[in-house]
Amino acid sequence: MRTDRVAPSAPSVTSRLVPPHPRPAPAPPVPPAPLRFPEGRAVPPCLQGLRLPPGGRARAPMEEPLALHPVKLYVYDLSKGMARRLSPLMLGKQLDGIWHTSIIVHKDEFFYGSGGISSCAPGGTLLGPPDTVVDLGNTEVTEEIFLEYLSSLGESMFRGESYNLFEHNCNTFSNEVAQFLTGRKIPSYITDLPSEVLATPFGQALRPLLDSIQIQPPGGNTFSRHNGQS
Repeated sequence: MRTDRVAPSAPSVTSRLVPPHPRPAPAPPVPPAPLRFPEGRAVPPCLQGLRLPPGGRARAPMEEPLALHPVKLYVYDLSKGMARRLSPLMLGKQLDGIWHTSIIVHKDEFFYGSGGISSCAPGGTLLGPPDTVVDLGNTEVTEEIFLEYLSSLGESMFRGESYNLFEHNCNTFSNEVAQFLTGRKIPSYITDLPSEVLATPFGQALRPLLDSIQIQPPGGNTFSRHNGQS
C-alpha cells in the first residue's frame, strides 16, 4: 500500500527561538548631596564630612523615617517687669522686657552667656520658669549631630570671651541654633531689642557701661561635648 509522505510544515514565527533582548545598563548611582545650612551658613568643621543622599535625609532605602524632636524657645524677662514700667521714663519709648532666651531640644535647655555655652534641665537656672514659651517646630537633627554642632560653636563663634551684651549675646545664639535645627528665626521683637535701646539718647549715653555688663544666668552647667553636659 502506498502512503504519501507529508512534508513537515515550517516552524511558525512564534516557535522560532528569538534571542533575548539585552538588559539596559543600570543607571549610574546619584552622588550624595552635601549637607547645607540655612542662608548659606558655613558648615562647622566637625560636620564637613557629613553627606546626605538625594532627598536630603540621611536614611537607608528601607529605613523608617527619622524621628522628629520638638524645638522650643524659652523667653525670660531679666528685668522682671521693670522695663515695662520704667522704659517710657528712662528711654522715652515702651519696652516690654529685657529678653534672655534659650533653646530647648533633646530634653535639655541650651543658652549662651559670658561663660560660653551652657546647658541645664529645662527651667533649671535661677531665672526659674520662662515668661513665654515659643514653639519653633520640629527637627530631624539627632542628639549626636546636635552636640557636635554645639561643640563647634563653642570653639568658634560662641566662646565666652566673644560675648557682647548688644551685638553677640544669648539671643544671637538662640537665633543661630534655631535656624540650624528648624530653618526658622526667633521672633524679631527679641533680636531687635538692642537696636531699639541704642536708638535712644539714654541708650547711647549708657552704652560704654552697658557694653561692660556680662550676663550668665546662674544654675547652668558649662557645655562639654564629652557627655553633653559637665
